[in-house]
Amino acid sequence: MENKLYGYRWAVVGAFWFVIFAYGANWFALSPMLKTFELNFIVPDWEAHLLISLIGMFVIFFAWPAGTLIDKKGPKLSISIGALFMALGFGIRPWLLNSFWTILLSSVIAGIGLAWILVALGPQMFRWFPAKHAGLPIGIGASGLFIGFGTGSLVMPLLTPDKTVGQVFNGFLIFGVLAVVAFFLWLFIAKDHPATPPEERAKVEKMRFAEGMKQVLSSKNAYLYPLIGFLIVGITLVISAFIHSLYPAKEGGYIAGLLLYGCAFGAFIAPFAAKKYGVKKVTLSVVGGSIIFWILILSFNQYMDISWLLILLVAFLFGVCFQASWPLALYCQETEKGVSEANVGIAASLYISVSNIGAAVLPVIFPILFPFSTPLIPFIAILAGLFICICLWAIIKKT
Repeated sequence: MENKLYGYRWAVVGAFWFVIFAYGANWFALSPMLKTFELNFIVPDWEAHLLISLIGMFVIFFAWPAGTLIDKKGPKLSISIGALFMALGFGIRPWLLNSFWTILLSSVIAGIGLAWILVALGPQMFRWFPAKHAGLPIGIGASGLFIGFGTGSLVMPLLTPDKTVGQVFNGFLIFGVLAVVAFFLWLFIAKDHPATPPEERAKVEKMRFAEGMKQVLSSKNAYLYPLIGFLIVGITLVISAFIHSLYPAKEGGYIAGLLLYGCAFGAFIAPFAAKKYGVKKVTLSVVGGSIIFWILILSFNQYMDISWLLILLVAFLFGVCFQASWPLALYCQETEKGVSEANVGIAASLYISVSNIGAAVLPVIFPILFPFSTPLIPFIAILAGLFICICLWAIIKKT
């Protein structure tokens, strides 16, 4: 069989990028509105956080069937299912703003779709790119999610300066249209695989879920990558809401948005850096950098009269360092010993599901254990999470 690299593979990357971007933008458009919903519907802050954390919770349940479907039927179908639920949930959200529970319903519907998209990221790129070069498209795909996060967090406060009913409706409508367009774009542009594979591959033997998971967990590293994902994804959601609590005006939108754009940039450049310097060196360096920049943000907020423009820069750099290791952990999980094309979907589902346990649990637990009304306490708690993350990367045996 003649192996060929098809130029169309970049169209698939672009279509996937737009889908995950639309999802991230719609998801984090909720973040600047949590305080408003909390006051309007008279709910405690931890309950308001369910609007964003519940989306991650559904990934826990649907990542496993998504991984199985990908291994049996291919990643395009999985992404199509996820994009459909995204379009439905976020598309109807503007008409469900009259009560907390109907808004929560829209998050539930959209949340069903996230696992089917995220778990398919790696497997879809492996279909079109040689395994040794798949880190770049995976990084590009992951960057779309975080650029979406930044866009939702930054643009929603600009669309709703007075938080009137009309402004909020129009803001969510704009994001909802984005989700619907992304669904149809994916449906018509994306292809599951090229005519010939990008490299010579052994015949794939179908694996049962239990056997596939056993092979994934044959490496000790495979137990650690999901814990890293748990911390990174969970802390990302916590920080997004926390920044808006510290800076509730437009400045908060700018700071949170630039931080999340930094996350996107970090996710994008991480594969390049890892290819040149090695995964271990890069991950330890970037997580160490995130610790330094988080301490600077703490110092600026607590002890110094610093221009928020400087905070913008430091927040961006924090995001670059903090998020860089997330796609690297995903890539490592999917290329670890014991993972093949027969169980790569299962490997991805393990990482994505545990990552999103962090998304589901940490945003709810943090406001209860570490009240945002006393900023120093959640600052220190987040710092502790960063230290745990760097310790996990230190334990991993990787060059």
